[in-house]
Amino acid sequence: MSDVVDLKKPIYGKTLNVEWLLDSLKSNDKIYQKFHDNRAVKDVTFYDVSCGKGFLSVVLRCTVHFVDPKSLKDVYHSILKIPGLESMKEVHKRNNAKNLGEKNENSEEAAAKLKEAEKNAYEILEERHKSETDFFTIFAPILDVPCPKIYKIVDLKYGEKEGVIHMEDLTLRGKTITHFENINLTQVKCVIRHLAHMHYKTLTADPKIWRGKFLKNQETLAKVTGHMDAMINKTIENSKRESKHFEN
Repeated sequence: MSDVVDLKKPIYGKTLNVEWLLDSLKSNDKIYQKFHDNRAVKDVTFYDVSCGKGFLSVVLRCTVHFVDPKSLKDVYHSILKIPGLESMKEVHKRNNAKNLGEKNENSEEAAAKLKEAEKNAYEILEERHKSETDFFTIFAPILDVPCPKIYKIVDLKYGEKEGVIHMEDLTLRGKTITHFENINLTQVKCVIRHLAHMHYKTLTADPKIWRGKFLKNQETLAKVTGHMDAMINKTIENSKRESKHFEN
């Protein structure tokens, strides 16, 4: 039985499509290969699980629906992390950030400034994406700590191709703790054990693996400070309690 899903269906408005995702699953995900490789796919749905939790990427939980499901739960989940500036642009838009040309938003000059700012931001984003992919491909195997399995990585190149990290879905195996939740003593000890083991593995690893290769990361915070200042200052200006921020 062949797939009935539209293989050219774009994923979340990106250049990635269903065909790319299924090819990656069939080629790289051993669990999918074992249990679902020969099953016909009816549809693939997805939604952003990172909304409000990140600014430099969208994290999509993709669900593969089969033609012959045994139950409603007979689906397969996978994660796509796609770097992008959509969230940052939305923040700028909501705050009417001055550095995006709010006063002359229809002028050619403002458009040129916006384009240049976007290009600079993507250069930073490319570095961050490369840093993350290097962690998964170089450091994660050394650290020997809990980490999602990585199935496929595509580098980000501004104006040429979208980057992506295709990884294991940990939704049913873990939990993201919110700001208002506590962890118990057993969980604290577990985290400390993993951190200690991670540092041990790092300190005993061959220095040739990392020495001199990741120096750009030291400059990242300085590069994004200007963008952060623009948003923070505008947020304060828009606040009804603006004067209280500057009281002695």
